[in-house]
Formats: sequence, structure tokens, C-alpha cells
Amino acid sequence: MQPGLKQLFLRTNGLISIKPKIRITDNYTLSLVYSPGVGHICQVIQKNPDLLYDLTITGNSVALLSDGSRSQIKKPSWMIPNLEAISALYKAFYDIDAYPVILDKEIMNGADDYLLIIDNLSTTYKTIVFVDIEEKLTQELLHKLENAKIDCTVVISNTHSLVEQLKDAALIKSALDSRSILKPSLIEQIRLKLKGIDFSQLPNYLTATLSSAYAASLNEIHRNGLFHHTVKNTTPSQFISKLNDLYLYGEIAYYNRWTPKQFLQNNDINQNSLELHKRYNGVITIALKFNPRSLEDLYRIYELSYRNNDILEIQKLFEADPKKIREVTLKKNYAAIVTNGTAILGLGNIGPAAGSPVMEGKSVLFNALGGIDLMPICFKERDPHKLVQLIRYIAPIFSAINLEDLRAPDCFPIEEEAIQSIHIPLMHDDQHGTAVVSLAALINYLKLTKKNVKDLKLVINGAGAAGVAICKLLHGHGVEDILICDTEGIIYEGRPKNMNTFKNDLAKFTNKNKIAGKLEDAVKGRDLFVGVSSAGALTQDMVRNMNKDPFILALANPLPEIMPDDAIQAGAFIVATGRSDFNNQVNNSLAFPGIFRGAIDTKAKEINLQMKIAAAYAIANSIKESDLSPTKILPGALTAEIPANVARAVAIAAMESGVAQVKVDPEEVFDHTRKLIMEGSIPTL
Repeated sequence: MQPGLKQLFLRTNGLISIKPKIRITDNYTLSLVYSPGVGHICQVIQKNPDLLYDLTITGNSVALLSDGSRSQIKKPSWMIPNLEAISALYKAFYDIDAYPVILDKEIMNGADDYLLIIDNLSTTYKTIVFVDIEEKLTQELLHKLENAKIDCTVVISNTHSLVEQLKDAALIKSALDSRSILKPSLIEQIRLKLKGIDFSQLPNYLTATLSSAYAASLNEIHRNGLFHHTVKNTTPSQFISKLNDLYLYGEIAYYNRWTPKQFLQNNDINQNSLELHKRYNGVITIALKFNPRSLEDLYRIYELSYRNNDILEIQKLFEADPKKIREVTLKKNYAAIVTNGTAILGLGNIGPAAGSPVMEGKSVLFNALGGIDLMPICFKERDPHKLVQLIRYIAPIFSAINLEDLRAPDCFPIEEEAIQSIHIPLMHDDQHGTAVVSLAALINYLKLTKKNVKDLKLVINGAGAAGVAICKLLHGHGVEDILICDTEGIIYEGRPKNMNTFKNDLAKFTNKNKIAGKLEDAVKGRDLFVGVSSAGALTQDMVRNMNKDPFILALANPLPEIMPDDAIQAGAFIVATGRSDFNNQVNNSLAFPGIFRGAIDTKAKEINLQMKIAAAYAIANSIKESDLSPTKILPGALTAEIPANVARAVAIAAMESGVAQVKVDPEEVFDHTRKLIMEGSIPTL
């Protein structure tokens, strides 16, 4: 018997995954996909927003949304098999990357909230597809979309017919390639044209039929003069030829050539990062977890499965055993990275569109170092409470959410409210990833110096997201004497200027003697300096005034608060920075892949203090005490066993602290993480 979709789901734990287009083989490759190279891509897009299509996933990606209201499904998350099946269909037949999202209709307030989601997603996803939404809502949305100023195409595809889904896929592919914003009326006009395409012979003449449907859609868009100005000189026949190349050569047909004689070794990181992003049009893609021998075979599988209602059969498994949803779909391994672009790297408030390359780069790291499929989501919303509402709307499909590049102080209430309302692992990595790795460095500093944590005197320069998190985590670990500085100077309780709720909270457990003054006053007699501020903030004279064998964590990027050689010359015992070209890099990628892996595998309700401290010890203890030295207190960012060590430690801490919802064998978590890093999604098969 021909295998169906049900057998595929049971065999492969879902049909799709998110994979990097580039293998992270060394620190140099990492610097092209993530910091510092990705910062240049953000700046290029900020200057010319049209390049979003060429340098990111925007040109070939859609957000695939559903709330299950048309089928009146019991739980929104039961729609996952439907969305995966459609996403796999789009990928296999038209190479469209469709990222599934399930909306929580129970907390949404009608069509206006759906429009809000559409508008916020449109920075990255210029085509948004809805499936299985109720008829009344469909009509309301179509009416509003016809008149709304929304910067994306919205296709409502409520059909359960395989042929009609393929026709809609042709329409979606033509909208993506022409970079068009199509109103519902024109979408219906294109659908009328597609009625003239003969699909009755399928699977015979399959690629020819698919190409004809694409051509009909594309020609209608071109006839209406709706090609985006960046592709106005490209003819429909050129696009059609490229699609036919796809059917012959696979996705490599869409990769751009390297610029001739632009050798990687002759260019700087920024130029090479730009070349890389141009070549691949973004650095992540949807991948099928199975490999059909031919498109004709895959068509037969879909045809049989739709006839036998395989998706409904899978949903019945969830009703009998709710745990099955994590076992037979992508859900267990599916997470989101959410930003609003208000604090992108060291570039500041450059907006969600310009910040999207960072989210893609982070997705590569989550996958390469934790085996986690991460969907980039760049919302427009700036208001903290409204942003949390949007996160709640999209949460049902995800097993974890990473908050990224949110400005302070907004990031604090956003994270706090989200944790309270969404009971899945959720963490603002800019705060806690940096804090965890900083604590790991401190743990090894204490081993080398034999100092007692209770006796340490700490000064932190910078009261933003990372500074606050480092302060709280180090205090939670036993550091009692802490001074923290901002642009106004040392923070103390009752300070009249430049205070807010979050600084007032810090003042309650720091600076017990209410020392006033500037940074140069704060560093006197201190053992440890942590800088999350700006280049050059720490001078050699300040280092000389610190306690014996001081530890300098100068984490400003791209230029640290003090250069390592200058700090050592002034008497520093150990210097760590955020840069890969110096010793002792404080790199968040040592922490977040393993933290999220351990939290997801235990289905933790939150990522708590105990889990962060456990992660820090796992990182620190990955270096034997006999191998520690002032130039080696942290492991390399791409050390394969680190994420597995961290995941195991975090899983143990989650279970011991009572936030884990499932009990697991920590050794299995370790082994599973290692296999995911080594083999991608294959270990789940």
C-alpha cells in the first residue's frame, strides 16, 4: 500500500524542520552569519529597505496561519498536522518556505486583532496565508483587507482540495517572486485564470502543469503592472525558466553565484557577510524531513492521504493521548525568536525589518548548537503590553520563545508579563544569556584565585538589559557587595536623578553604603568589573585602583570598555570580552542553545534562577581545573559538548526546582542534544 501522511508523521515526528543554509564550521563562518558580520547586513537594509528581499528570507517566505475555527477543532494546537502538510506541499512543489503559526482565537477580539497580527508580521513576511478560518471571519477580513493599507499579500486558502491547494501555491509563488502586494479582488481574478489550467491528468505532466499554473498567475500580476520596482526589468518568462530549473536541479537553482574574483580571504568580514547573504537570500530555510523519490510519488501520497482523511486520524491520536502532539509533529522542537527591533546589537533602534538578519543568524545558532527549529518573528509593535498580547496570540504552536534585542527598560516588563501569561520556556537572551556566561567566567576566576564569592566586590557599568540581569544573577549566586553605574554615575537608593522602577529595585539590594560618584569612584578596591556599556569607558588608571588580581569583563561590542592588552598592562589578572578574536570570549551561544534544549525537553513552565545557575556551572566545569589559565577561563563558542552539558544540567535543575512538567533521564537529554548537533533532525526518526 502507498504510504500516507499519517505514516510519515509517525515515522519522522512531523514533516518539516528549519535548517541553516550554511554550515557553521568555525568562528569565522559564525562571524559571517552572526555578530559582527550580521550587523553590517542590518545597516545595509536600514539604508535601503528594498534589499530585505535579497539579503533575508523575505523574498521566499510566508507565514502560514490558522486558528482551526472553520473545522471547530477542540484545541488550536491540533491544527499543527494540517499546517505542516500544507507547508511541506508548498516546499516540495514550489520551493516556498512556509512557517506555521497557530493563533489563539479564544483571546483574540475579532477581525481587528487578526489585522493587527498581519500588519505586525508583514515586516518579514510579505505574503501571509490563512487556512481553516471560519466563514464569517473570512468575509470580514477580505472586506477590511481590500481597503486597508497593509504592506503584504494575504491569501485565505480554506480549501481541503489538493488541486486547489496547488493552485493557491502557484499564486503564492508568483506573488513572492514578483514581490507584489495583492488585494483580495486581484487574488480572485488570478484564481479565475487558474480555472483554465487542466489539473485532471495529475500526477502525469505534473511539473508542466505546476509551471503552467505559476505562469498564468505571474502573467496576470504582470498584466496589472504590479511587479515590484526591484524586479520590474525581469520578465515573466525569466521567472518561469527559473522555476523549471528548480524542478531539474533542486533549490540550488535559486542560489546566486559568488561575485567573480571576490575571494573571501581578500575581503573583510562585512563584505564577506554581504556576499554570503546575497548568495543565499537569507540563511535559513524550511526543509522536508523525508525525501520522496519523485514529485509524482509525493502527489500520490497526498492524494491518498486527503482521500483517507489522514490528518483527522492524526488529530484523533491527540484526543486519545495529548502527549502525542509533541511526539508526532514539529511542536516539541519548534520555537520562535521575537523582536521589535528597538535594540539591535549595538546599533540601537533600527526597526524590525533591518533587525531581521540578526533573528535569522540566531536561528542558525539555535539549530546548529541545540537542534531547535526557530522561526524569526519581527513585530512592529513598540508598546510593551501590546507586544506581549501579540506574543500570546501566536504562542500555541511553540514549545519555547526567545525574546531578542528589546530595548531597556521595556524589556523587563515585557519578559515578566510574558512569563506570567505564557507557561512555556521564555527568556530574553540579551539579559540572561550574557549573565549566565558571565557567571561561568566568574566561577572559574574564583577557582584560579581561590577567592570566596561572599568576599567579592563587584562593579557593573551599564544598567540596561544585560547589566540588570548580570547584577541579579551574580547576586543570586552569592555576590553581596555590588555597585552598579549608569550614565549618571553610581546608583543608590534615593538618588534624585535618572532613576526608574527597575533601578529603584536594584538599589534595594546593591550599594548598601549609598556610595555616590562616578565610575572612577566605583572601581576603587573592586575585584571584578563588568562592562556592558561603551568603548573606552574603563581606563588603565581605574584598573590600577582595583583590588589585587582583578577580573575585567569588558563586554561592549564591537569595541570593549578597555582593550585586553591595556587592561593586563595596568594589572588585570584576567580579561574577557565579547569578541572572538580575543581570549575568553563571553559568547551567549555557550548558554542559550543548551538552556532552551533542556527547558524544552523537560517541558519547563519557565526558565528560573536555578536553571540559569546550573547552566553557568555546566559551562564553567567543561574546562578541567588543571587546564584553567588567565587566557582560558571559558570554552570556545563552537565546542560541541557544551550545549549537551548545559542541556543536561538545565534539565536536572528544572526537575529539582519543580518547573519541569515531564520527568526525563538527564543522560538521554545529553545524548539527544549531541545527536541533534551531529545529525540535525535525523535522531528523531
